[in-house]
Amino acid sequence: MDRNRLVLAALVFTAAALCSTVAPARADVVGIVRGTLTGADRRPLPQVAVTLTGERVALTATTGEDGRFAFARVPFGRYRLAARGPAGTASATVEVASDAVVDVALIAAPVIGRATATATGVRGTPVSQNAFGANRLAALPRNDRLDAVVEQVPGVVRFSYDEPVAHGFHGLSYELDGAPLPQSTSSNFAQLIDPRNAQAVEVFTGAFPAEFGGSRQGAIVNVISGGTDAGARGGALTLGGGELGTADVRLTQRFTSGKAQIALAFNGSRTGRGLDSPSRDAQHDDSSASDQFLRIAVPLSERNLLALDLSNQYSSFQIPINLRANDPNSPLVAAPGTDDVQNEYDRFASLSFTRTSRDGNGYVRVVPWARYNRVSYNGDLERDVQAFVNNGDGTTTPQNGLRQDRTASYAGLRISTFHASDRHAIKAGIDLTQENVRSNALIRITGAPDFVDNAAQRGTQTGIYVEDKWTPAARLAINAGVRWDRSTGYVGGAQLGPRIEINDEVAPGTVLHAYYGRLYSAPGLEDTRRDAVVTQTASSAAPVYDLKPERDTYVELGIARTFRPGLRGYVNAFNRTAVNVLDTTQLANTPLFAVFNNAVGRVRGAELRVDGSSPRSDLGISATFSRAEAGGVSGSTFLFPPQSAGDITLQPEDHDQRWEANAFATRRFGAGLRSFATLQTEYGTGFPVQFQNGQGRLPAHWLVDASVGRQPDRAARSLGYTLSVDNLLDHRFLIKANNGFNTTQWNAPRRIVLRITAPW
Repeated sequence: MDRNRLVLAALVFTAAALCSTVAPARADVVGIVRGTLTGADRRPLPQVAVTLTGERVALTATTGEDGRFAFARVPFGRYRLAARGPAGTASATVEVASDAVVDVALIAAPVIGRATATATGVRGTPVSQNAFGANRLAALPRNDRLDAVVEQVPGVVRFSYDEPVAHGFHGLSYELDGAPLPQSTSSNFAQLIDPRNAQAVEVFTGAFPAEFGGSRQGAIVNVISGGTDAGARGGALTLGGGELGTADVRLTQRFTSGKAQIALAFNGSRTGRGLDSPSRDAQHDDSSASDQFLRIAVPLSERNLLALDLSNQYSSFQIPINLRANDPNSPLVAAPGTDDVQNEYDRFASLSFTRTSRDGNGYVRVVPWARYNRVSYNGDLERDVQAFVNNGDGTTTPQNGLRQDRTASYAGLRISTFHASDRHAIKAGIDLTQENVRSNALIRITGAPDFVDNAAQRGTQTGIYVEDKWTPAARLAINAGVRWDRSTGYVGGAQLGPRIEINDEVAPGTVLHAYYGRLYSAPGLEDTRRDAVVTQTASSAAPVYDLKPERDTYVELGIARTFRPGLRGYVNAFNRTAVNVLDTTQLANTPLFAVFNNAVGRVRGAELRVDGSSPRSDLGISATFSRAEAGGVSGSTFLFPPQSAGDITLQPEDHDQRWEANAFATRRFGAGLRSFATLQTEYGTGFPVQFQNGQGRLPAHWLVDASVGRQPDRAARSLGYTLSVDNLLDHRFLIKANNGFNTTQWNAPRRIVLRITAPW
C-alpha cells in the first residue's frame, strides 16, 4: 500500500472513531463578524442573543457586559445579523469574505433599527472578491462545471477545453475547505470538484494576500463544501437527460451520528460531446465521469472543530478527431477508426482541526492533506502514425503515436493562526507540500524504433507568510504582508515577496483601492518535455529539463462602491509583468500539455463588475479589456537558445482576448421563492489566429445560456426540476485555430438538459 493510501486510511479511521463520540459545524474558509449592541441611549446591552443567518448557516452569540459580540468563523457569503432584547430589536446585512473583519454597530430600538455593514469595507470584502452562494449556483445554467462558475467574474476568459485563463496567463489556484487542491501540468479535463457539492464558491482575481502563493495565481478559487450545516438532514435523487447524449444521476444524503454531521454526494454522467472538437461537428467525443464526496464535521466543543473531506473521481474521455483531409481550419487529419482515450483518476483527503479563541476574535487551524492524481493516455498507436498535417502547400507532415501513464501524489501540511484586535488583524502560517511523480511514456515514430521514456521525480514546496490588516483610522486599512516561497524538483528556486494593499473609504460605501504584490510560481513536476522534444525532432534527441520558476509583479488600482446592501460594483485597472512565464503547448497530436518558459510576459487591462443579490433576484455583470503578450520562447520543447533581452518582441498570447464580457440575471418567484429563471450571456472578441506571430484574430462570438426551474421542497416532499439550455442560439465558433502550438478547437453546439429532483 503506497503512502497516499495509508494517509487516506488513517484519515477515514480517525473520522469513524470520532463519529461515535452540539455546536454547529462551520466551514474552514472564514471571516470574522463582530460588533457592539447598544440601546438608543448608546449604553451597551449585555446578555442579549445575536443571530447570524445565511444560506445553510445559522449562528448564535451572546453579548458581554460591554455589549460586544463576535462570530469568529463565518463562511464567506451574505448574512442577516439580528438582535432582539428588552430594549427592542436591531438588524444589519453583512457581506463576509475569507479573512475579512466585519465590524457592526447595532442599535436596538422599539421599532426595528437597522445598521448596515457595507459590502466593501476597509477591512471587509476585498475589492476583487466575488462569491457565489448555493442558491445562486443552483440557478446558473452550467452549474455542474466549476470552470463555468469561475468564468462569470471579470478578468477570466473561457479558453479551449473549458480552461479558465485569468488576467492573461494560464493557471488558477484552488482550495477546498481551506486545504489546497494542487493542479498537475499535463492536461486534465475532469473538474476538481462538482460545484453542486458546494455551499459557496469564492473567487479572488487580484489583490492576493500573502497567504496565497507558490503556484500560478491567475486567480484564487475557494470552495466551501456543503451539507454539514446544523440541522440539515435528508437527501435527494436527481435524474437528468438531454441533447448530445447527455445523461446524469446525482444522489445526496445528510445525516448526523452523535455529534458528527455527515454529508454524502454521488454523481455520474455521460455525454456524446465531452471535449472541444477539432471539427464543427464532433467525431469520437464521448465522455463519462463519476465522483463521490464525503464530509464529516465533528464539533468537539463550542470552540473546537474537526472536519474530514474525502473525494474520489474517475473520468474517461474519447479524444475527438478530424477526418476531413481538406478542412482549412483543422489541418491535422486522423485515420478513420482512430480510438485514443484519456482516463483520469483523482483522490483527495484533508483533515482539519480548528480551535477558536476564547474571545471569538481568532483561531488556530491545522490541516494535513493528501492527493493522488493519475492521467492515462491510451493512444491508438497503429492509426496515430497514419495521421498527418496538411502544410497548405500540398505537402504533409506525418504524426506520431503516444501512450502515457502519469501519476502524481501529494502530501501536505498547512498551519495557520489568525487574531483580530481593534486595529490589527494578523494572520501567519506555513504550507509544506511534497510531490512525487512517475511518468511512463511510449512514442511510436514511423520508420524508427519505439521510444520509451520512464521518469520519476520528487519535489517540494514551502511557503511561510505573515500579514496584517492594520486600521490606523476608521476609514483606512493597510493590508501588508510578506511571503517566502521555496521549491525543489527538476529545478529549484526561492523568492521573498512583499504584498501591500491600501483601502481608503473616501465616502460612506466608496473605497479607493491600490495593491502591489510579488508572486512566485514553481514549475510542476509532471514533465513531458522530453516526449515533446522527441515527437518534434527524433528519438535520439536529448531531454532538456530547464524550466525556471515564474516570477510576477502585479499592480492593481481601483474604486469600489456599495450602492445598497446586496448591490455593489467596482472598476479596476491592472498591470502584470512576469519573467520566465510558464506556458503550455500541446504534445504532438494529443491533448496532453508540455510546459515551456516565455522569457518575459505582460498583461495590462481594466475590468468592471456589478454584483447584486436579494431574496428575489441575483445579478452579475462583468466586462474586461486586456492585452496579454509574451516573447522569448526557448528551452524545453524548443531546441533553440533564448533571445537576448533587446531582441525580444512581445506578441499576443494565444489566449489573449481583448474584450470579454458576461452577465447573468436570475429572478425568483412563486411559493417560497423556490421557482427561478436565469438568462446568461457571454461575448468575446476572439483569440489570435497564430501564437506570438501576427495580429490576426478569430471572429468575435456571442453565447446565450438559460435555465428555468424550481427547487425541491423537502418539507412538502415536492419535486424540483431544472431545464437548462447551453448555447441557446446554437452558435458554433472557432475557439482556437491550429497554430503550431495547439490544435484546432470548436465550441460545443446547443444542449438542452432536463433534470428532476426528488427530496426526502
